Amino acid sequence: MTFKNEEKGRVKLIRSYPYSLKEEYICIRDMEDDEIGILKTLNELDSSSKECCLKELENRYYCPTVTNVKSIKERMGHFYFETVIDGKTKKFTVRDITRNLRYASEDTLLIFDMDGNRYVIPEFEKIEEKSKRLLEPYLN
Repeated sequence: MTFKNEEKGRVKLIRSYPYSLKEEYICIRDMEDDEIGILKTLNELDSSSKECCLKELENRYYCPTVTNVKSIKERMGHFYFETVIDGKTKKFTVRDITRNLRYASEDTLLIFDMDGNRYVIPEFEKIEEKSKRLLEPYLN
């Protein structure tokens, strides 16, 4: 990154509002995790820089959409999810379900698995009833 004609080297881009303002208020940090500044909007950048930033942010915030929850089974404090993502069955494990199943906004549900992956259900109220019934006991 170059800022005011000064080379900053490699940087990390972090969304301040990762689910609601995906292209605004982007925190820029160096590799030692020191903040360089905040970019109000990616639209302030030239098209090549904006494209590079969008690609980096999409990789950093990759979050597959769960369209169906087939089952949730609990064994010894771990919850084993069987879901449908992009038309394919995906299984993952969630530890401490009350902390790792939460709303990001009024109707967007996030699930964090024990490997640090994130999954999203963008419109929880529109997901099929069986999936809702499986998830609701764990929601605060």
